[in-house]
Amino acid sequence: MVKEKKWMKCCRAVLLQTVVFGLFAIAGTEAASAHGYIESPSSRALLCQQGTNQDCGAIVWEPQSLEAPKGFPGPSVPDGQIASAGGLFPKLDEQCSTRWSKVPLTSGTHTFTWHLTAMHSTAKWHYYVTKPDWNPDQPLTRDQFELIPFYERHDNGARPGEKVTHEVTIPERTGYHVILGVWDVADTANAFYNVIDIDFGPNDGTSPGEPSPPDPAPAYPEWNAGTVYLGGDRVTYEGRAYEARWWTQGERPGTAEVWRPL
Repeated sequence: MVKEKKWMKCCRAVLLQTVVFGLFAIAGTEAASAHGYIESPSSRALLCQQGTNQDCGAIVWEPQSLEAPKGFPGPSVPDGQIASAGGLFPKLDEQCSTRWSKVPLTSGTHTFTWHLTAMHSTAKWHYYVTKPDWNPDQPLTRDQFELIPFYERHDNGARPGEKVTHEVTIPERTGYHVILGVWDVADTANAFYNVIDIDFGPNDGTSPGEPSPPDPAPAYPEWNAGTVYLGGDRVTYEGRAYEARWWTQGERPGTAEVWRPL
């Protein structure tokens, strides 16, 4: 008998609800010409396309297509289907603490980048983070998120470029949390929904503003120009450790944005 993967034991999708809502979404909404995804830090869908996340379903072919009615946190996408933008990519709604690869990040100010495969007039961008006491082994619902966005920008119908960046300040968190980014299109009824699985690290017991003790130098493999690296891979280059933010090959640590110093 084949053993069930650990994450499969704690992730159960409500398939009938997903299929029914998906059929209504396809029949009842006109698809927008705009598409895009959060490129940095890498969204759950993008890590599926890159192969870091496994068993993701059809989203591996189109991480830019997480489109559903706008209006979040109001009635837009159903609870339990936030990650899949209403159930059209139901694998993304599987939720437990071990299901998804996590992007290491700290609380504080960071640059978030969207990659748009088709540009369209924009109403606004807004971001949400799960509550400090959220349950990572339960479906993503509105009750799991702080419903006041920690960042919001109104574009008032402006047409964006291919890359859109936001300087956001993430509230204090430790451990595993989920960030939801939403791109509201201006001249359709739709928006694009992306979740990011973040590892904020442990609470090390230091006081705010107190520097943490230096970590011992990790023993990561030396960077090689011919090696393909995926998001989360770590290397050593010229005596310093780096972590890849996304897929890369031949881009030298310390000179390319894809590498984050550790």
